[in-house]
Amino acid sequence: MYDLRFYHLIREITTGELADYLGAELRGNPDQAIVSVAPPKSASPGALCYFSRSKAGDSEISKNAAVCLIREDEADLLPDGVAGLLVPEPSKSFAIAAEYFLGRREIGVPQNDLGPAVWADSAVVQHGAVICDGAEIGENSRIGVNAIIGPGVRIGRDCEIGPGAVVEAALIGNGVRLKANSVIGGTGFGLIPTNTGILSAPHFGRVILQDKVSLGSCVCVDRGMFDDTVIGEGSQIDNHVHIGHNVQIGRNCVIAAFGGLSGSVVIEDGVQMGGRVGIADHVRIGQGARLAADAAIMRDIPANETWGGSPAKPFRQWMKETAWLSKAVKTRTRSSDK
Repeated sequence: MYDLRFYHLIREITTGELADYLGAELRGNPDQAIVSVAPPKSASPGALCYFSRSKAGDSEISKNAAVCLIREDEADLLPDGVAGLLVPEPSKSFAIAAEYFLGRREIGVPQNDLGPAVWADSAVVQHGAVICDGAEIGENSRIGVNAIIGPGVRIGRDCEIGPGAVVEAALIGNGVRLKANSVIGGTGFGLIPTNTGILSAPHFGRVILQDKVSLGSCVCVDRGMFDDTVIGEGSQIDNHVHIGHNVQIGRNCVIAAFGGLSGSVVIEDGVQMGGRVGIADHVRIGQGARLAADAAIMRDIPANETWGGSPAKPFRQWMKETAWLSKAVKTRTRSSDK
């Protein structure tokens, strides 16, 4: 279920009405109300989902879903009681449908149902900062010059939000530090290829920064697509790091500058990453692992191991291969000079 502080229902809609809007064939109850969106495996009552065998993690459809967008040749996978909307491109139809009845609360647009923003007497809001409706700011927190705090955002005690930072669709714990010009809660880089071009996938998740997280300048943390993007307690993120949608970072992790984490990466507790490390989507980094600078991580890394290289390998193997290659090049160069 989407968070009502950050998203709102644009219109009430039934399965029959959505079928008409999409021009889809409906199999099932036309009067079922649709109130949310979800991935197929964990869809809740009243949720719209879509199914595609090619999409990572989509192996089954929850019997709780209200309706599922699905291709006709896969319709036999629908559980009993789940309505099906038969479409040629389920992901494309999902993007169109979701934005038809669900909307994100926009910065600068009044949100009367949330009520006015509130902040503690000891909080400091500096010149030019924008605090949107429904936002809450805790004791002794400081909002920098020209920072923007979006609708419904929660910021805890003793936090520092730097100049020019943008925070939306986020829950911020206590003692969090966010330096200048960072962007928290923006739409992730989720793309849907279609027969007519590329669509941006709708995102209805949140960002959660737990207590004592520190983010440097120009850090971007994308909100989740369905679930949340989470950075665990005490983790330290350097400048110019990008954290994709649905990423899960554990406690007390360290990520040096220019790191890039693709969507749905899982970083367990105590991981250390050097500068310019890149991690492919859906990869898991085990607890206490260490990744050398410039490493390109294409597969899961076991706990407490050190890896480096591009593509990354266990550290000893990487160093041996690097030394062998250097020696081979020198030998060949000497041979060619004779």
